[in-house]
Amino acid sequence: MNDSNQLIQQQFGAHANLYATSDVHAKGASLARLVALTNPQRDWQVLDVSTGAGHTALTFAPRVARVIATDLTLQMLDAARQLAAERGLANIEFKPADAHALPFDDNTFDLVTNRLALHHFTNARKGIAEMARVCKPGGVVALVDNIVPPDKPTAGYLNHFEQVHSPSHNWAYPVARLEVYFADARLKVEHTETLRKEMEFEPWAERAGASAATKEKLRALLLRDVPESVRQFLTPRADGDKIFFTLTEAIVIGRKE
Repeated sequence: MNDSNQLIQQQFGAHANLYATSDVHAKGASLARLVALTNPQRDWQVLDVSTGAGHTALTFAPRVARVIATDLTLQMLDAARQLAAERGLANIEFKPADAHALPFDDNTFDLVTNRLALHHFTNARKGIAEMARVCKPGGVVALVDNIVPPDKPTAGYLNHFEQVHSPSHNWAYPVARLEVYFADARLKVEHTETLRKEMEFEPWAERAGASAATKEKLRALLLRDVPESVRQFLTPRADGDKIFFTLTEAIVIGRKE
């Protein structure tokens, strides 16, 4: 196993319970939009890649024939399995897997989803190519991930901010780059949209296990001597003792040719 995979497992394994109960992951607006845009059918076979605590897989399961949910981190799969049992969902299978080398045959799934995980991939292009490979011709690959603006200084600052927050963060991309990766994988982009989501600083930092020193560094990056382009993107604000800021997600829907 490479160092990046070990870092991801350490990061998410230690805090799986916090992701299981995170409203951002369980109830975010992008999840409802993902269902609406993909229009899942009762006979579909669905793969949810990097499922985390399983929120996307659990949302699709009642709407389709079968879901397989994969993740690199066993503790995350355990949390997802427990949530599925609590909801009485019997048509989900959970499998450990590296998203860069999915253990499935070509042309297997009607829908492949990946939500809020691509920025942890060491090779996003390869990850998207793998999702396309296991998708049936005419099937759909549906991606949701945090994005950054196209200008490099702002993108670099924002990615540094995320890497301080979560050491397993690799890179968040502009929408245009994600569309290029889809095209490279022979996925025809049928729909792209962006959504803004407001984050409360303290729970966001806690989910990543940030120390007091790391939280202070993050506050400095967010609130002090911040480039104007970054301030406009993150729109930080204080409400009493609480700090809030805004991230931007993209939804990209691609159909396999």
